[in-house]
Amino acid sequence: MPIHDPDVVFTDLGLAILAVYLGRRLWLEPGRGALPRAGAVLLGGLASAAFWGAIFHAFFPGNTATPAGFVAWIPVVLSIMVAAAAMLELALRLLLPRLAPRVRRSLVAVYAAGFLVVVLLVDESFTSIVRFYMPALILLLIAAGQQAFRGRSAGWALIAIGLTASVGAALLQQAEVSLHPTYFDHNAVYHVVQGIALVILYLGFRRVPEAPPGRPEPRR
Repeated sequence: MPIHDPDVVFTDLGLAILAVYLGRRLWLEPGRGALPRAGAVLLGGLASAAFWGAIFHAFFPGNTATPAGFVAWIPVVLSIMVAAAAMLELALRLLLPRLAPRVRRSLVAVYAAGFLVVVLLVDESFTSIVRFYMPALILLLIAAGQQAFRGRSAGWALIAIGLTASVGAALLQQAEVSLHPTYFDHNAVYHVVQGIALVILYLGFRRVPEAPPGRPEPRR
């Protein structure tokens, strides 16, 4: 069976392997609390999206124009929704620490439901996914920058840098910036830059201090 877009497929698989490795290390980090686990969930969602994206690009050249391609695209959408919801939940915890947990979870659930309804029933394109994914990412970037400024935290500063790199990766993908139109297109470039962003995020979540959200953190 021929593999279509091998540059996209193999960079997607590399991204998936990297995200699984880093996410597992965060999840198993000894003596740490909820923040590394939140980072692990984020990395897990992105790992799943990259894996299913590789399957989609490899074996469904008709993309979502065919019924089989649309079905193969659904796991990608679900995976990115999980990653986006994880970012939104963490951002709300940091920016609105007095918000009741039930209200926070309800807001995240409504966001996730809206994400799925629009992307699966209205416009399944990656551009539509980015439009939903980006606000959650930017909110978390604002929250990380706030935490880094208040607590002089190297961990939160690294998370902010990683999120900024992820924004840059998405912008490059949407602008269709490529090294070669056939052998290394804009999707492959996106995967490489996103991989760099994931490494920085991992380092940030490893170094971030466990402090109550919204309060200044100890100097590191």
